[in-house]
Amino acid sequence: MVEFHGSSGSGKTQLAMQSVLCAARSGAKALFVDTEGTFRPERIERMSDARGWKTERLLERIEYVRSDSYAEQAELVRRMGKRDATASCRLVAIDTLTRNFSLEIPGRSNAAARQGALNLHLSEMARDAFLNSRAYVLTDRVTFGPRGDTMIGGRTVSQLVDSTVLLQKSGKVVVAMVEPSGQSARLQLDERGVS
Repeated sequence: MVEFHGSSGSGKTQLAMQSVLCAARSGAKALFVDTEGTFRPERIERMSDARGWKTERLLERIEYVRSDSYAEQAELVRRMGKRDATASCRLVAIDTLTRNFSLEIPGRSNAAARQGALNLHLSEMARDAFLNSRAYVLTDRVTFGPRGDTMIGGRTVSQLVDSTVLLQKSGKVVVAMVEPSGQSARLQLDERGVS
């Protein structure tokens, strides 16, 4: 499980779409779980065209599910192997992981309940990933805290994902700072993906 987090416009959705496109290109089925209403097949087609790939068969390998509640989102992961459309998916991209949790369990007074529900959801994803050799790409927002931008999922998310990538927008170039076990690197993104 890999998490990409950053402010609005930093490229999180772009990376999630690139992930499912590349999985489809490799011949695997992929699932895009959309909690924000950002998925557009025509964007996938433009990304594919920019790489010189034929789009016809690629979109057939990408399943799309719109999730408007954290219960739907969690149930989707629980029933992944039991649904014909998703059982064979090798990659799951969730854009945006914490949106439904933040909307349905809002505020500081509900933080423990929200983090508990999120912890259960992430644990189920980790179990599914392990048992079914499935990869998860998660996007998440940041909020401004006393020390600058902080991840909305906080330690709950960071303890259960394998890698966390902070995306920052710098002028016209999107820069990713990768922080697995304290190391960092910079990647530049354009409309075709990582360069």
